[in-house]
Amino acid sequence: MNEQKLNRLKEVLSIPTYSRNEYLMIEYLEKVLTEKGYNYTKDKIGNIYVTKGEAEFFPCFVAHTDTVHSINNRLKVVELKEDNKTILTGVDSETLKPSGIGGDDKCGVFLCLEMLDTLDNVKVALFVSEEIGCLGSREADPEFFKNVGYAIQYDSPEGDTMSMSLMGNNLFEQKSDFGNKVGSLILEHGIEHWARHPYTDVWQIMEKFNISCLNLAAGYHRYHTANEYVVVEEVENSFELGLKLHEVLGENYYVGTKKRPTELDRMIDKMLIMEDYEDEDDDILFGFE
Repeated sequence: MNEQKLNRLKEVLSIPTYSRNEYLMIEYLEKVLTEKGYNYTKDKIGNIYVTKGEAEFFPCFVAHTDTVHSINNRLKVVELKEDNKTILTGVDSETLKPSGIGGDDKCGVFLCLEMLDTLDNVKVALFVSEEIGCLGSREADPEFFKNVGYAIQYDSPEGDTMSMSLMGNNLFEQKSDFGNKVGSLILEHGIEHWARHPYTDVWQIMEKFNISCLNLAAGYHRYHTANEYVVVEEVENSFELGLKLHEVLGENYYVGTKKRPTELDRMIDKMLIMEDYEDEDDDILFGFE
């Protein structure tokens, strides 16, 4: 990742944001979008919708603007090197104790901004309060999505995972035009773990608007803990994958999956939600105490 992009990633990661207390992130996004002259709207609950260019059917990139970490205005992003990787983690600037960096999902916010700058015809949706039940995407604007052909979210952990299903419902049909186009590319970029995840915003998008969706790795690790960290090379890999997916999918419409979850699917995914919010180990990362 070049220096300019790395600085922007650090900038986004440095902004404290918490479910229902996301105004600093929203103010930052509005400032960036206004400075660049992008056409955007903000709804009454803080969801931001951006449209760039013209297309019959737009690709749409998605992220959420909240994290699980309480607001810490002393949050400092620290860069480290480990095993030839660039690591970003958060500390309290006064105590130097770990302070959740919130790569879940500030990495996704960064990637959406990069896609917006890079592609000519694209939409971006940035939803509030995903962490407490997809409150923002539950209110997703039908008018905005009426000409969206598919949606790609960056909100799967680490660098080698993606969501095959959310809440028991597949995000796309593997044996379909969409599935045939994306499958090999995803694997080529090292995303080999296709998981059953509880929820994120594209769960609401596929349910509401019947389009094929993806939820891809965003490069954050130990999410929902104070020791969360981001691997820069994995974030860059996800950016490159997004560009290639756009290249093969184009500006076309891809119908969503017709499968609906069974009661067993729902029960399993409730269990996944409970596991998702269990604390990971509290080992100190990178020697911070």
